[in-house]
Amino acid sequence: MKNNYVSIKKKLIISYVVIIIVLTCLSSYILYTNFILTKTYNSFIESILMLNEIQSYLGDSKKNLDKLLLTRSTNYIDLIYSSIDEARETIKKFQKTNITEDNYMITKDLLNLLNSYEKYSEETFRIALSSADERYIENYNKSNKVYSYIFKALEEINYNISRSGFENYSIMIQHNSKLFNILIFMLGIVLFGSLAFAYIFSINMVRSINKLTEAAKKVSKGNFDIGIIEIDSNDELSILAKAFNKMIDNIRFLLDEIKKKAELEKEAQFLALQSQINPHFLFNTLNVIAKMSLLEGGEKTCDLIESLSDMLRYNLRKIDSSVMIYEELKNIEEYVKIQRTRFLDRIDFYKDVDENVLKYYIPALTIQPLVENAFIHGLEGKEDKGIIELLIKDEDEFIRIEVRDNGKGFDFDKNTEETKGHTTGIGLKNVRERLNIFFKGKSQMYIKNRDEGHGAVVGILIPKVGKQNV
Repeated sequence: MKNNYVSIKKKLIISYVVIIIVLTCLSSYILYTNFILTKTYNSFIESILMLNEIQSYLGDSKKNLDKLLLTRSTNYIDLIYSSIDEARETIKKFQKTNITEDNYMITKDLLNLLNSYEKYSEETFRIALSSADERYIENYNKSNKVYSYIFKALEEINYNISRSGFENYSIMIQHNSKLFNILIFMLGIVLFGSLAFAYIFSINMVRSINKLTEAAKKVSKGNFDIGIIEIDSNDELSILAKAFNKMIDNIRFLLDEIKKKAELEKEAQFLALQSQINPHFLFNTLNVIAKMSLLEGGEKTCDLIESLSDMLRYNLRKIDSSVMIYEELKNIEEYVKIQRTRFLDRIDFYKDVDENVLKYYIPALTIQPLVENAFIHGLEGKEDKGIIELLIKDEDEFIRIEVRDNGKGFDFDKNTEETKGHTTGIGLKNVRERLNIFFKGKSQMYIKNRDEGHGAVVGILIPKVGKQNV
């Protein structure tokens, strides 16, 4: 999904870049065609001007020759040669700029005619200046004849250039007219596409925002029964929708956990209320019995009654309160003292506790139900000697608590977590769920049979919470 992610900013930039590129290409093409058209027109005008210059230079040479014959002055000789040279250079320049087969042949003939014109003009003024007779007239007539040929050639070139120039210019005008229509059409498409993109983009964005807004309104009113918000835009809005869906799921989960916790508290408090009908009367009565037993010499009976009294007082505290591990151990010792009296010497109880973990907090009645489970469901009915071991170990950031017995083990075909103790009515499932709530899902409970095939192990792994210096 990450590979398909395109942010809103990137989408807008891409659309702007595409529009700019299209408009730039269209503008560049328009400028290029206008440049070609202008270049063609300028070339046409330049050719016409060069032909006019050639005609002007030849006219000047003809006028200067006539003035020389009229005045017999040598001052016009340089002017004649200068005009002819200018005409020749202009013809060569024209020949380079108008390279077509027809124009090349005509300009080549034009240069030959110009050379002939120069030759006859030179013979004309040379004879006219050297003698008084009229022998120069023959060469003068020849130069005039060549002069007329040159003008006819220039007119033919002018006609060809004008015709082809106007034809090409007309074709380019028509082409540009069609191109202009195409460009207008393409600009219309670009404009329509831009408007369509903006409309679709804004509609999708508004629709997505409206979905989130409606869902947020429902949530603000306490209605969490909303469906999954699906936004497939692969941008910030889709990420926001996924985050919103995740938030709703987390809120639902927390609400479920709160409900479960409330149900567990109600269950535990109900069980406690059942057993404490009149706790002060019960404790006072037990104390009276204990003192009477002591007066009558029944020290063991007195100890047993005091253990029962302490144990009941501990069990009747609120189930959702937290206690330190050493407080839970004191309650377990009272419970074991009572059970040893019941089972006589048939059960041994061993503890292996790391002293540095005794001041960490756990929920009340967490370990005692595990020990009670070992007595009731593990060793009850066992004919040979029963052994129960309580291990509380420090494991860096966690505390491991295990209760082991050498009884018949668990029958995993039955729901082992539903079994409840006689003293508290709290089963292993209740312990697991209360630990999960207290430690926010960071605790673990495990139940297994021992590797030797005799006995069971019930253990919990909890994080270290709230150590106190008491």
